[in-house]
Amino acid sequence: MINKMIQNETYLNVCDNSGAKTACCIKILGSSKKKYAYLGDLLKVSIKKINTYSKIKRGEVYNSVLIRSVYNFKRFDGSYISFNENSIVILNSKNEPCFTRIFGPVLKEFKKKNILGSKIISLSSIII
Repeated sequence: MINKMIQNETYLNVCDNSGAKTACCIKILGSSKKKYAYLGDLLKVSIKKINTYSKIKRGEVYNSVLIRSVYNFKRFDGSYISFNENSIVILNSKNEPCFTRIFGPVLKEFKKKNILGSKIISLSSIII
């Protein structure tokens, strides 16, 4: 079953070429009382599954950005967008991307949402 809202201990897919497959959310960064994460929020995650021969190890803790969510995202024109899965991209300790490609679509609203938005948009092939 896919959780609609991202909160602590939610399993997330990793959609970049860093070597990780799935991760578990440890904490939603930004506020001490923040309960749910939305698109563009920073998360602290623990890696649960990895590809073979990857530089990322199982059990390590990284920062990440939520780029796709099952929960609806409302655009300025009134339309709603939701995805089939909850996906993140992994960042290093300096909040810089530790990957060179993003697989799948990324919303164009990321450019204004986050400091990392322009980097994430430039590494993605599909922008909706």
